[in-house]
Amino acid sequence: MITLLLVVYTLIAGWLSYYLLTHQSRPFLFFDPNKAPTIKHVARYGGGLMLLVTIACLVTIFIQATMLIAIVLASGSLIMMAIALILVSFMQIS
Repeated sequence: MITLLLVVYTLIAGWLSYYLLTHQSRPFLFFDPNKAPTIKHVARYGGGLMLLVTIACLVTIFIQATMLIAIVLASGSLIMMAIALILVSFMQIS
């Protein structure tokens, strides 16, 4: 069961990584990287870190070490929380 959930988490992390990396130069959601270069950096580094989490998830699917699974899931959650908190500071709802 944990393997199935880890596969789902890997797909979500991979999609988020792809989305952030492909939206470095064009507007997404409420954010425009062309107006604030910090948003471009957040998308670049956040997408890169989520790509590393995705690769680590793929490795843990085959290794099945409980401690490694916990570390990968915790790091992915902390990275996405940090990205969300940074992006919220740039939200401008008009």
